[in-house]
Amino acid sequence: MKIAHIIKDEKFPDSAYEFFEAVVPGQSNYYLPGKKRIHHLEKIIPRRCSGLAFFSRKFIDEINSHDAVVFHSLDRFAIEVLARIRKNIVTVWIGMGYDYYDLISGERGNLLKPLTKKVSSKKSKMLRLSPVHLLKSVLLRFASLNHSKKKQLVKRINIFSPVLAQEHRVIHEIMGDPFPEYVKWNYGRIVDLVEGGFGDIKVKGVDILIGNSAAPTNNHLDTFELLLKIGLPEDARLIVPLSYGDQSYRDKVIAAGVEKFGDRFVPITDFLSMEEYVQLLSNCSSVIMNHLRQQAAGNIFIAYLLGAKVYLDPSNLLFDELNGMGLAVGDLNSLTREQLKNDQVFDKDFFHKQRDSVREQKNRSAFVSQTENLISRIKIMSSELKMADGE
Repeated sequence: MKIAHIIKDEKFPDSAYEFFEAVVPGQSNYYLPGKKRIHHLEKIIPRRCSGLAFFSRKFIDEINSHDAVVFHSLDRFAIEVLARIRKNIVTVWIGMGYDYYDLISGERGNLLKPLTKKVSSKKSKMLRLSPVHLLKSVLLRFASLNHSKKKQLVKRINIFSPVLAQEHRVIHEIMGDPFPEYVKWNYGRIVDLVEGGFGDIKVKGVDILIGNSAAPTNNHLDTFELLLKIGLPEDARLIVPLSYGDQSYRDKVIAAGVEKFGDRFVPITDFLSMEEYVQLLSNCSSVIMNHLRQQAAGNIFIAYLLGAKVYLDPSNLLFDELNGMGLAVGDLNSLTREQLKNDQVFDKDFFHKQRDSVREQKNRSAFVSQTENLISRIKIMSSELKMADGE
């Protein structure tokens, strides 16, 4: 069985590589569009291709020579490949969140709270581009002929694995039938931490973590306003990861953070290794993720493993998901200074209870089992599709 993976240069595909190799070793090929130097992939040696490779008959024939295609996010490149490959090849969409929330909420602005919406603008990124990069961006958008047909193409997909099962249900209800089958599968990036790979690290600081990136969906400015209103505990700093995302938005967040909190505002603009990031989180007794959609799930599980208290907007589908897992999640809309102050006192019983709950559901064997189940469904579907076509 041969599986083609369409990936991006980010932190997640290496985790997929680990578990696919554990279940079906040597049967996967990883395709990375674009020619930029690789920054994040460490385990995968990808097959490089042009960002417009979907126009190449040779490239599409190569993808078609596989039994299945796994799209790690459904971006413009993935959509164009999906539109061109044969109908009887099994297609799997591993959803990231940002690539399917347009099917739930429509425009990105619907995921932004009032203050963040005021400073966020799609135009800002285009204005920063050099004339050459601007031309390339325009040509790429023009070449993405099938992007407007995303909803129709999604219905051609055989398996859809979003981060949360609830998200599959919600999108299915919105789009109706036919719709891809749900198979539970998630990236297992936190497995090493879950199984004690970094030792018995726990929260030792009193800072507050805010958000996970320089994406406007973090709603940083609205979080800042909330914290100004309720007041910060005396010794707390604001730790704000901004190492990836929208640079223009990041600059606005930093300017606002410095203006409102001075040296108590600590932006993190450098990429950190997992070990460095865990050490950073261990300084934070409270974690605030002010998203209106599922986002930063990996960061949140790490926070639980360390014994931190987590606060979300209850409209975020992740809020109910975490409660269903037996994890304590605070309502951000009712957050008080007293709660943040209480969080600064390490709760040993809370730490053990939350850590054990995460370890029970996010250990290595759980991710291997998910991958085995996914491979089993792919094999069955592949046989069914080929039989239907008389192969």
